[in-house]
Amino acid sequence: MAQTRVSSPFRSVVIALALGGVGAWVLPSGQATASMFACGDPSNLCVISGGASWSANATATEADINGRNLKTRATINLNVEGGRGSLFVNGRYNGTAPLSGAQAPSGRNDIQVRDGTRVLAMGTLDIPPNAAVAILVNHR
Repeated sequence: MAQTRVSSPFRSVVIALALGGVGAWVLPSGQATASMFACGDPSNLCVISGGASWSANATATEADINGRNLKTRATINLNVEGGRGSLFVNGRYNGTAPLSGAQAPSGRNDIQVRDGTRVLAMGTLDIPPNAAVAILVNHR
């Protein structure tokens, strides 16, 4: 896919349109867009921005846990498409979507998004230091 540089405040709108969404979304920079991203990933979770990598149905190893850096915190913004969901990072409740600014250490973290007892998405999210990560979960 070709990359096009667009200056703010239109950058987030271009990203949203490139991903083919409709609705409303707030990126970590605080910019609102006229578009909402659609998540078509089979795991129900899509990383929209922030440079994090998602591994569905994975669990952090002891080496991953020891590699987390608590000094370089990151933030996670969560939106759930078509329903509701609560974010759990490393087994701890962080809030209910739409969620902005949930704290997480950089490194590989166990992530679960649940609607009550129903698990919508689970796996590991490898978060770069000081990142602001936006994720979208499809409520199927």
